[in-house]
Amino acid sequence: MTKIESRLDELKTTMSLLRVAEADVDNLRDAKWELVKELKELGHDFTATTEGMDVVLSAPPSMRF
Repeated sequence: MTKIESRLDELKTTMSLLRVAEADVDNLRDAKWELVKELKELGHDFTATTEGMDVVLSAPPSMRF
């Protein structure tokens, strides 16, 4: 196997792993926003804590706090 073939094989593997990781991140983001929505419906005040403000600042513009 030439160096180019070896690097192309490594690139292929890296891209495959990245696709899986990106899908995992998408699923985690969906779960995060579902939990935020449920907590808001239960009356949680996200602006009352530092951790909550992290959620507020990372929220999409359409989400109101």
